[in-house]
Amino acid sequence: MYIDSICMREFRTFKRSSVEFVHPGLRSNPNSESAELRNMNLVIGANGSGKTTLLKGVALSALGPAVAESGLFPYYLIRREAGQPAEGGALIEAAFTPNSQDRNRQFPDRISRIESRVRIDLRGDLERFRWMNGDDKPWHPIYSDSSDAFFFVGYGANRRVEKVNRVDEAGRRASSFSRARRIMSLFEETYSLLPLSHWLPRYESRNPGRFSQVKTLMNGLIGRGRYRFTGEMEDGEYIFEHGKVRVPFPALSDGYRALLGWIGDLLYHVCETCPSGKRLDRNEGIVMIDEVDLHIHPGWQMELLPRLARKLPGIQFIVTSHSPLLVGSLEWQNIIIARQQRNGSSALARSRVDVSKLDADQILLTKLFGLGGTDSHMGTFSGFSPPS
Repeated sequence: MYIDSICMREFRTFKRSSVEFVHPGLRSNPNSESAELRNMNLVIGANGSGKTTLLKGVALSALGPAVAESGLFPYYLIRREAGQPAEGGALIEAAFTPNSQDRNRQFPDRISRIESRVRIDLRGDLERFRWMNGDDKPWHPIYSDSSDAFFFVGYGANRRVEKVNRVDEAGRRASSFSRARRIMSLFEETYSLLPLSHWLPRYESRNPGRFSQVKTLMNGLIGRGRYRFTGEMEDGEYIFEHGKVRVPFPALSDGYRALLGWIGDLLYHVCETCPSGKRLDRNEGIVMIDEVDLHIHPGWQMELLPRLARKLPGIQFIVTSHSPLLVGSLEWQNIIIARQQRNGSSALARSRVDVSKLDADQILLTKLFGLGGTDSHMGTFSGFSPPS
């Protein structure tokens, strides 16, 4: 499925705000104008403006009626005014478009849109999830680990790859079901990602075709001129090669491990959910990534989002960043701005500012970033200046 829109009320920093997304299932973008990259949504904004909160809202709504049994623990998700305790509850309303991967014997072809309403109630000091839609029949595949439908994955800013000898898959399965595990790092900072060396060897022996596709995709997402994924193992770790230098994954730089760690974990989930006979790079669903440019050199930032969008064209990406270089790689239709308002809440909007031909300094001076200048002695920041 792809998410069309979301509305959040009393949800953390959002008092009430809504936004529409671009995705591969749309004939046009929300403003009825085409965008070259039909599957990329970049969320920018100041710290505390609600970027991560938006990703959490998408993830919770995508769980549908399974949200209450997901194993996720709601913590301070209900909005609190300054100096005031939380009151009432929060509400997340989202609309989704089913894709071809969702349509199976359990999912009627006539359904072209599904909705999810998740309420977060407060009882004493305890927050709890409640799904508010009446008919959950279209959502039945969400309960099946073996179903290829409703594919979505989310990554928080703390992306630590577990050491292969410490992976406890049985423990993970006992604490939450598969779809909740795929978004767990958005809600738990200590939740670690699966290393390539844990899951990929079994594909090499049992499904060489998919192993070859993983290798091709990994190198396509890295790009030329950088370390190449060899698909070979030494001492239980996969080897990356640059020229004649061969380096195991744990010995790569922080930047490489930050990027390749979540890409390796994502490819695991793609392998596990991609229908038999379907190419991995045609898998369909939603991928959320917080601080997507973490530890990445500016040169790599400039090509990262277009590369992700083109190598995985069936995936709807929703990512956050502070980088003007990422902004400059996209069109205005792909960019969502989270702004802090004068009343202390946040709002989501799009701006028609054309940044495609601007350099990084020029982008920083547009209303997308709200800076008065780029000189450290004269620049000012306005977190609530309205987009236009």
